[in-house]
Amino acid sequence: MIMRKSWDAYLERQLRKPKVKKAFEEEKRVLTIGITLARERKRKGLTQQEVARKIGTSAPQVSRTERKPEHVNMKTLMRYADAVGMTLDMKLVARQDPQ
Repeated sequence: MIMRKSWDAYLERQLRKPKVKKAFEEEKRVLTIGITLARERKRKGLTQQEVARKIGTSAPQVSRTERKPEHVNMKTLMRYADAVGMTLDMKLVARQDPQ
């Protein structure tokens, strides 16, 4: 429990730094894709092997997709989403702040 509090305090301090916070938020958005796919796969009672067969790839590739979705091409993410009854919906939005 002490380690958890220590980690939480460390993370809170680090997230006060704008660059760290920005990088953290970007990584979180990317990882959420893999986490969501894995949760839905499990909710549907599917194994990684079953998803792999549905999308024409290997179980290790499905595992990599869940763990590191940023290294997977869009078509694979779209096929995976379809295999678990989801759609991948991405959008590009203009920023409000000028760069």
